Amino acid sequence: MVWGIGRASYRIGTAGLAGGTVPAMDPKLIARYESSSGAAAYRHKYERSWVRRLSNRRELGIVDRALARAGARGTLLDCPCGAGRLTPTLLRHADRVICADISQAMVDEARDALGPLAEGDAVSFLTAPASELPLEDGAVDTAICHRLIHHMAAPEERAAVFREMARVAARRLVISFSDDSTWKAKSQKRRGVDRRRSALMPEQLFAEAAVHGLTPLGEPQRLNGFHSLVAIAVFDATGTP
Repeated sequence: MVWGIGRASYRIGTAGLAGGTVPAMDPKLIARYESSSGAAAYRHKYERSWVRRLSNRRELGIVDRALARAGARGTLLDCPCGAGRLTPTLLRHADRVICADISQAMVDEARDALGPLAEGDAVSFLTAPASELPLEDGAVDTAICHRLIHHMAAPEERAAVFREMARVAARRLVISFSDDSTWKAKSQKRRGVDRRRSALMPEQLFAEAAVHGLTPLGEPQRLNGFHSLVAIAVFDATGTP
């Protein structure tokens, strides 16, 4: 049975399905995002200055282009959905979007932020970790995993997300990562800056994804090579074992 379709929300515990485990992200980060105050702060994070608003607009643009390159259609999964920031962009390509997040507080913020969109049949909500989604195999055309794996230092943590996204996506996976090949990443390394995030070279990302039958469709797209570490890669998921 596919959960989370329609206007209802469903929650699974952090123990996950079948005794699984949630990826071991920074517990302080999870606690902040699972709190009402933390979720509310994240919702307004990209509105606080003209610089953030400009960055947000550019980021939504690159997501839009990645979805077009993926040929996304039908039902899309946005996990983690955060406060629903990507949903209007996703709906340009989809008939339906499933907004999923491990944080119930974040899901509540997304529902409130999306307003009338959240009241129709085009958007549904699901509270679950990206590594253990209560969805059938191939339940969505395209899965979008944005601003998550850069919080995961261990390959096995990322593998759990890759495996689950590849399982639920019938055709495509769109995923962001912190690109270690950018000018900013190299500059920060030289200056010994603690980035508090796990950056990957594109070839490392591709190698980890290949284990789960994911094939890259072209090179990653960078948000901004000089001022951002964010890059987005599109994968073909049809070869998933």
